Amino acid sequence: MNMKNTGTEILRKFAGRGAVLIGLLLIIAFCAVPAVSAGTVTGDATQLWQFSKNTNFIDTDISQDDTFVVTAGVTPYVYLLSSNGNPVWEAETDGAASGVSVSNGGMYTAVGTKKGSLYLFDRNGAVLWKVTLGDVVYDAALSSGGTYLAAGSDDGCVYLYKNSGELIWKKKINGNIYAVGISDDGSIIAVGKREFDVSAYDLQGNRLWSYKTPEQVLDVDVSPDGSRIVAGCSDGRIFVFDREGSMLWSYDVKRAVNGVSASLYGNYIAAGSDDLCTHVLSDKTRGEVLRVPSFSKVRGAALTTTGTNLAAASDDGTLKYYALPISYTPAPEATTAPSPNQPAVPVTNEYAAIDVTSMPQGALIYVDNAYKGTTPAIITDVSAGAHTVTVSLDGYNAYSTQVNLAAGTTTTVSATLAPITKSSPVTIVTVISAAIAALFIIAVGRRD
Repeated sequence: MNMKNTGTEILRKFAGRGAVLIGLLLIIAFCAVPAVSAGTVTGDATQLWQFSKNTNFIDTDISQDDTFVVTAGVTPYVYLLSSNGNPVWEAETDGAASGVSVSNGGMYTAVGTKKGSLYLFDRNGAVLWKVTLGDVVYDAALSSGGTYLAAGSDDGCVYLYKNSGELIWKKKINGNIYAVGISDDGSIIAVGKREFDVSAYDLQGNRLWSYKTPEQVLDVDVSPDGSRIVAGCSDGRIFVFDREGSMLWSYDVKRAVNGVSASLYGNYIAAGSDDLCTHVLSDKTRGEVLRVPSFSKVRGAALTTTGTNLAAASDDGTLKYYALPISYTPAPEATTAPSPNQPAVPVTNEYAAIDVTSMPQGALIYVDNAYKGTTPAIITDVSAGAHTVTVSLDGYNAYSTQVNLAAGTTTTVSATLAPITKSSPVTIVTVISAAIAALFIIAVGRRD
């Protein structure tokens, strides 16, 4: 057989298998998508998991210890998930949700509803208490340990509760309260209004400052340390303030900003928008560093404390959780002094101190699950006795140890954090390429 006939025969055989080849490729592509969904890359952000319900999600929040995620929507249910995407519980409310918040360890979950109710759930999804504020409760915000719960209502009032259900104060500030945010220790509470205003209050209910915005304030957040207050507006503008109320910088995403979130020192800010994207901004560059697209309007956005992970809740009923290509760098002052919300207390006969270091530096410190700053730091307000010290950093296995503190002494804790090893995901392109190569070899190599 001459070469021409040999080539024709090969082509004829390969063409005859064309329909089978196309069908196989479609099957491979279809099957490969869910198999590698945990490694799906969207822009420069890697989607780790997705949670979907037949609803329109309205809001989301991540606990300050980065262990739990909460979301809720227009159907009367709230959902608590672990940070790896596993459902923990779901609970029914009296109507569509307007705002949600979750404390460290998932110990408390707060929900405000359009029926005017404010709920506080426990770790297992049981209702601890519920109050009716008389009008839409647009937002709710818990301090990191869940000691304080702030809420804003359409009745023109801001409320501050203890987790026991005791009302600490109620402030009539007029207008429609669309958003509230609270610092780690509850010392600063931010309020956003429909009437073009963002303001801040202290733990006693005293107004610290107020700023007139050009449009409605749809959401606010306070960085855990209280150093940055962020406001997102209906015209697409995002405003960043310091603790004293000085407007530091602003950014315009052109479409309504429905949800904002700030990392520990406000190093990074996330803004979910009507433009079907979540924008990640840098306090250092005062501009956008990353854009994460969605298939629908993003109603809620939440960053982990380090800013390295993002939760985005959308109108299409999806909650997506991403790893961001961001390296966490603590604020310079955080490596030489206690966190601003942990003022230094002299070591006395009633207290002991813990000198915490880690390799690498910049890890989060928790004493008995209470956030205490970042390494290296000396924690000086610890009572004598037994305590659990946990040191954690995104991308590394957490370190935990028990210490028994004697009054008036300083105990050293040194944590060497081991990186989490992750296998490289198999991509769809790799699977399909291998399949094409194999099928081509079969088609050419077989002889009748």
